[in-house]
Amino acid sequence: MSKRTTIMAIVFSMVLFLSVSSGYAAYHHEGERDSENFLAAYPDKAGTKLDHCALCHSGGSYEKSTGSTVSLGSCQWCHYKTEYGRENSNIEQTINAYGNAYKDNGRNESAISRIDELDSDDDGSTNQEEITAGSFPGNASDNPFLTMAPSKIYTRSDLEALQQHTQFLLMNTSRSGDFYAQYTGVPLKDLLDDAGILTEQATGITVFAPDGWSQYHPLNYEEGAELYHVYGNMPGESYQYPPAVYNHVTDADYALNPDTGWCDYSAPSVAGRSHGDPIYVENGLKAILAMTRDGAPLDTGVLTDENKLDGSGPYRVVVPQKVPSPPDQSSKSDDQDVEWPYNYDWDHNAGAATRSVTIIRVEPLPEGTTDIDILEAGWSYIDNQQLIIYGAINPDAGSSDKECITLAGDFGFTLPHLDLNGMKFGIHFKYSGTMLDFEADMTTLSQHDDAASAIVFNDDLSITVPCIDFAGNQFAITMKSTSDDFTMWSIIP
Repeated sequence: MSKRTTIMAIVFSMVLFLSVSSGYAAYHHEGERDSENFLAAYPDKAGTKLDHCALCHSGGSYEKSTGSTVSLGSCQWCHYKTEYGRENSNIEQTINAYGNAYKDNGRNESAISRIDELDSDDDGSTNQEEITAGSFPGNASDNPFLTMAPSKIYTRSDLEALQQHTQFLLMNTSRSGDFYAQYTGVPLKDLLDDAGILTEQATGITVFAPDGWSQYHPLNYEEGAELYHVYGNMPGESYQYPPAVYNHVTDADYALNPDTGWCDYSAPSVAGRSHGDPIYVENGLKAILAMTRDGAPLDTGVLTDENKLDGSGPYRVVVPQKVPSPPDQSSKSDDQDVEWPYNYDWDHNAGAATRSVTIIRVEPLPEGTTDIDILEAGWSYIDNQQLIIYGAINPDAGSSDKECITLAGDFGFTLPHLDLNGMKFGIHFKYSGTMLDFEADMTTLSQHDDAASAIVFNDDLSITVPCIDFAGNQFAITMKSTSDDFTMWSIIP
């Protein structure tokens, strides 16, 4: 069962906390103790963007042989510097100013309070002031005075209304087992265009899963094993990713060798293929936001008791290989005397195919803005099959015609078309003055607009509003009545 947290919290003073986390929430490596120390000092920050490795670890950049610079987020930067755990001594190079202060003051619970009055990132606000406001105390580009970046929310029906693309490809992993599959979804280029990407400013995207995992993708092709582009084509080519061939040998086939095989060839889309056959994909291989695998919806992602993500749905970023290769043996296997032993330099695209994506941040954030920060959002978005895109976009410039309910200056709003077992009506909700609580104005029930999109009551008589617009930002909320006469309503967890 997935985590369920507050779908929306409205915090006034012109700050709106919503049902989606910035994607950082609660991503902890097994065995690490530092997050527990931080949350003991700041328990109200559990599930926020500060409840993540990025509190103490920074991203970074390196220079390629061509002279250009590659920038990576905190997850990928740690992997790059430690070579996926082979050089753990390099972890010190990923620690930011706040992390260093925490380490120098004892790396324990009391160290958090000892460094509260420091300004670790020299941005003019103390660590305590930044943490209280929800900004990173070790990142000078994030401070309490920034506003939330523009955003746009998609439901599954919104995504299904966009042009779909189907492709068969190899998902090559380093450790967990390779497989061939056929995915269908929206090309990321089309999705970003629909969201109103600012192509003159945007340089890439970072995608987030609700457990806090993140992955950066440049818009256009760049050299680098982890840099899978999502917008432009391969250099000098008319396709986004190169065509591939189907590779099969007996010793790799898990079905034929359950004890020693490492590649799953059991997908229905594999039928009829032979080793060496060219793989034809109409319109070519692309980076997509996948919604189905071999015709079936992706398994919904859940968080296990070990704090690990299980499943890949409802949406997964799927990127093909930049340099096509066969499926190689797992790096964990002791048996490397096979046709395709593990090769570190081969293209392991599955590692960049983020599972259970709920958030896409278009980089860089516009000047004066910061991440959307809402408590552990991803999990409610998983349940509601929603996705949010924010950052360097102009939501009004995209091609989507999704209807949004406007939140007025007094925080009231009208739902013009509700459907309860076929009974249709409209209603206006007034803000009650208490956070999360609203009063239904029963005198407005007759104000029904049949032309507006219907919002159907859920089985538990709650209401999910897929799009609320407040000051240019779009969010989803779920409400349920808290009174027998259905006059009082509250945003529900």
